[in-house]
Amino acid sequence: MELKNLTIAVIGLGQIGASLAAGLKGKVKTIIGFDIEPLNEEFCMNAGIIDTSNTLEEICQMADVVAIATPVDQVMQIASRILSASGKPLAVFDVGSTKSIINIVLSTHPERSKFVSSHPMAGSAEQGAANVSANLFRDKLVYICDEHLCSKQAVELVTGLWDLLGARVEFIDSLQHDKLMANVSHLPQLVSYALAIASVNRIGSLNQTMEAASSGFDSMTRLAKSSASMWLPIVKQNKENILSAIVEFQEQLNRIELAIRQNDDQTLQWLIVQANDIRNAFENQQNHNILNHGKRKVKN
Repeated sequence: MELKNLTIAVIGLGQIGASLAAGLKGKVKTIIGFDIEPLNEEFCMNAGIIDTSNTLEEICQMADVVAIATPVDQVMQIASRILSASGKPLAVFDVGSTKSIINIVLSTHPERSKFVSSHPMAGSAEQGAANVSANLFRDKLVYICDEHLCSKQAVELVTGLWDLLGARVEFIDSLQHDKLMANVSHLPQLVSYALAIASVNRIGSLNQTMEAASSGFDSMTRLAKSSASMWLPIVKQNKENILSAIVEFQEQLNRIELAIRQNDDQTLQWLIVQANDIRNAFENQQNHNILNHGKRKVKN
């Protein structure tokens, strides 16, 4: 089936879901939306991001592909419900940042091969449909986990949609994915929460702290805007990996503390240079990915 002839349903119209719908609008036949929050549905309808809003039962009968963009603790129930329906979806995929538990729970479902476990490395602390961006996934990495459990058709449909959104897909094992996310995504989120609290507690005055706060505080606490409703399920589903990441972070912070206490400028400088190198490597990789993805698009 050609992608332009697909009817796509997006369940969950927050920033990620709405951006997915907006990015696919005009590139596929129809976009259906569903969200338990009426304001998100209303915004997407009024903005022309979705063509119609329907119930889950109707979606199962109408959609060729269903995207689940809800908090991760809702993915398993919704996916199971859709996969169990007698409707037409050829593929169902999620966009959550934890994978192992979701894939384990769905592993025995008779229609498991239609489910594609995917995770776009995109988004921000801003939430809700009002923060939509049709280009949110452009040049971004999308992981697809445990593709050997999926049908060829389901994988082709989902990778095709991510390609339409300008993303690049890589395949990874779900266990490795969750370990990786604990270090590069989940740990920074929790550190941001802790830093926001510590910054105020140390001074004892919210107003004074906010008056003095500048770009450093802004950069380091931007993630602290993200809601507990989204992050509590993530922490619960990836608990052991996150705890291991916290231990490693505490060890590095302890090394910095010890160097400061002992006036060990050489060690402190060495740690800072290490961090500089890692940040530079990140920026270089980002630029490399954008350049190579742009070349691939031109070639195709």
